[in-house]
Amino acid sequence: MKEVLSQNGVKYLYVDICESVGKLKLFLTLRDTSPVLEGVRKEHRAGIPCLVIDDKVFLPDGPEMVQHLIDEYQLA
Repeated sequence: MKEVLSQNGVKYLYVDICESVGKLKLFLTLRDTSPVLEGVRKEHRAGIPCLVIDDKVFLPDGPEMVQHLIDEYQLA
């Protein structure tokens, strides 16, 4: 995901949730409250990687989906 974003010149904030408990808590709040991640919760999965664009949450399923989001949201 990071490679596709970088190759397209998209500015993004990468958050390493293992870096601190605070960052992990922020991610868990997002995961536990986002309707998009309901299936992830039901399946007891982590929901990583996760991409947030304009307050919308996405679970990118490969580089093609990331490229589609870049094109759709005109991020490049």
